[in-house]
Amino acid sequence: MDQNEMLQYVEPILCFCRKRLSSSQDAEDLAGDIILHVLTGMKKYEIQSLDAWVWRVAHNRYARFIHAQSKSVMVLSGDESVFDVADPTDGEAHADETDEVQAVFQCLHTLSAAYRNIFVDYYLGEKSVRKLSARYSLPETTIKWRLNEGRRKIKDRIGKNDMDKIYKRIHWNTGTCNGSAEPDRYLHSQLARAICLAAYEKPLTVEEISVATGIPALYIEDELPRLEYGDAIKKISNKYAADFIIFSLENDGTLRNVSAQLVKTLADHFEKSFAEKADAVRALSFYGSDFGMERLGYIAVPYVLRNLIRKTKAELHFENGEYPVRKDGGYGWFIVEETEDEREEADDYDAGCNVAGDDSGSASAMGSHIYYYWVNKYYNNCLYHGFGTRWMCAHSLPQSSENGLVKTALDDEAAARLIGSGLLLKSSSGYRLNFACFGKEVFDEFAALFAVKDPVITNGLAVWIKDLRKGFASFVPKRLDSQINQWVSCYANRLAGYVTEELIRRGALEAPEEDRPLTHGVFYVEGEYVKTI
Repeated sequence: MDQNEMLQYVEPILCFCRKRLSSSQDAEDLAGDIILHVLTGMKKYEIQSLDAWVWRVAHNRYARFIHAQSKSVMVLSGDESVFDVADPTDGEAHADETDEVQAVFQCLHTLSAAYRNIFVDYYLGEKSVRKLSARYSLPETTIKWRLNEGRRKIKDRIGKNDMDKIYKRIHWNTGTCNGSAEPDRYLHSQLARAICLAAYEKPLTVEEISVATGIPALYIEDELPRLEYGDAIKKISNKYAADFIIFSLENDGTLRNVSAQLVKTLADHFEKSFAEKADAVRALSFYGSDFGMERLGYIAVPYVLRNLIRKTKAELHFENGEYPVRKDGGYGWFIVEETEDEREEADDYDAGCNVAGDDSGSASAMGSHIYYYWVNKYYNNCLYHGFGTRWMCAHSLPQSSENGLVKTALDDEAAARLIGSGLLLKSSSGYRLNFACFGKEVFDEFAALFAVKDPVITNGLAVWIKDLRKGFASFVPKRLDSQINQWVSCYANRLAGYVTEELIRRGALEAPEEDRPLTHGVFYVEGEYVKTI
């Protein structure tokens, strides 16, 4: 929207402020504040009606200004409630009335704009019902009804004493998604989180959100357009509802208890397979085949389990479905989980896979990718970003290597960074890759050696996934049912984290070093993309 359109409102805004404030300096300050917020909003939001937006901001900023000034005392009495100006010399009576001011102002802020703006104009602006009818293009009977209804709501809320809330910080991990989306862009602030949490179990009006959170309605109304644009909030009639699943610590505790036996059974399978198949792995003669299963097992475990989970979910008709396209251009769902503290870190056993390929900027004509299976407890950001696998793929290091020997020229800084991250080794013959490299067919042979075929295990996994699905359905609001299957996938993939940790404990996998990134889950496959999830 062209910001020059704002020019036509400068004089009306100044008149709006002068009519309401006795001090011309205060009026000019307030007018400047209103204009600034309108211009800021024009940059941030898609505004359908500039006129409606201007006067909404004007009333909101005016209400805040009056609240901050604390010059007037509002007293509600009976059905013919009015706002009176108290005598500032009235000692104790004035102190008592000041307490009433705070209570009434708090409740006034919980009213939606439809009521609040009329209230402010009627009592503080001293506008008649007729003038309010003309300003808001509403029948006089509607203006009177909103004034009466607003008075009733304020009385009810003061009586309930719901406004004396202790604000508690909301700790969420909002850094991940299923697809290409940016939950943290919309959910990083406590204001946004409080709104979404309040409107999670069921849709609420602005006023209901305000009462539930203790946040003034005008702040909620300012935040809602951004949350709607980010698909964090969905508008349902005149109400709002969070449009993502919030996975709480309580939910996690409930589901984690059903995983212990399955983790032990799968760890038994892999421990036995590692011992029995070690010679077969070496016989495949790929670069890294002599690393030993204590390293290569970091690849086998997540690949086999993630694909087994995907297959089992498909057989149970629990597919994730299409990733929704988001208003901001992304796609997929937000993955939001409650955390123990302000560090807001993901669960230690969250497990995933970063893939570097053609999108990394590689000029190589050879179809190939570097994969990085990780468990959050041992995840290291530098292995993927910076001088990590994306940089290596873009500069064709694995594509041009021969039996792990890098043929691409490296400057000293790049070599030092790659060696420091553990992705590269320096030898007498040059720089060598410090991760396994496969052809596509050889990788398929490697993975097949560790496939889970025991029906006792596969049936147990199916029962476990069904229990997960049932568990999620028990605490996720019905309107978000279509997102449950993708969350089941995310949670089920923690199985790889649990099993990996158990194998480390048993000594079947090499324990990570405290002062070095764990690179054992990194591997390269030449050829078509390997389905990792």
